[in-house]
Amino acid sequence: MEIKEISLDALDFRYEKLRSKSPNQEKRLLASLGESGQQSPIVVVSAGETGRYVVIDGHKRARALRKLKADVVKAVISQAMAPEALVMAYQMKAGAGYNVLEEALLVCELCRGCGWTLNQAAQVLDKSKSWISRRLGLVESLPEAVLDVVHKGRIGAYAAMKYLLPLARANAKACEELALKLSCLELTSREIGLICAHYGTGMGAAAKRILEDPSNFLKALKQTKKGVQDPALSEAANRCLNNFLLIGRVSSGLACSLPKAINYDTEKETAAKLWGAWKRTKQCFVLLEETAEALSSCASSTN
Repeated sequence: MEIKEISLDALDFRYEKLRSKSPNQEKRLLASLGESGQQSPIVVVSAGETGRYVVIDGHKRARALRKLKADVVKAVISQAMAPEALVMAYQMKAGAGYNVLEEALLVCELCRGCGWTLNQAAQVLDKSKSWISRRLGLVESLPEAVLDVVHKGRIGAYAAMKYLLPLARANAKACEELALKLSCLELTSREIGLICAHYGTGMGAAAKRILEDPSNFLKALKQTKKGVQDPALSEAANRCLNNFLLIGRVSSGLACSLPKAINYDTEKETAAKLWGAWKRTKQCFVLLEETAEALSSCASSTN
């Protein structure tokens, strides 16, 4: 295929929202293009007699070149119609580089934007009809505002699918409010998951407090997991202190519940499993005791 230079002003970015943005990736790409120039062409199709070209693949490169004040972009002009060209771009990468949301947006564009049936989309994408239906459901279940912040790279597609989608299906308005709040913060997928889990199960005032300040909620949750902190002790010492207290509480609870679990009517298999677990635990206790006594003797000799 012939590579041509096209004016950046002649590009039509109508399919830009089908691909998520990644600020970090785009920074690296910008630096690479600034140093080495454009190495691989983008893919476009003609927009008809307007003289413009619709970008099919290579939106990140085109945006970076615009930021670098370039005048032209190297491009391959596909002779296919736009929908078929979108499918070809996906197939050429065998789906690699496409996250779940981007696949869902592609399916939505084909079925809702271009009027394809589920069977047609399934056939050209080499997927099952149920796969197409599930991907379509993802997009149609997430509020537009959530899709927008994911597209802008403010919330990862994985976090949106795993944590925000279930919340959206239960309460779309609550999901939208929370997503807009989270999009202003730099959070990991795990942190977003923790917030969504507590926000989804929270009632009234609790959910409101999380929504008002998600960052503060995460700090409070982290502090709670650490347990009571003695300012006179180091972080490692506080962690050991809280673990000692936890072991004590668990041991006390087992002393009360064990007689209810094991008696004359207990099946041999059940008893064997419990006694096996106790033997392994006892070995751990012995190791802990030996370590503590050795360190205790060491501490005594230094005082």
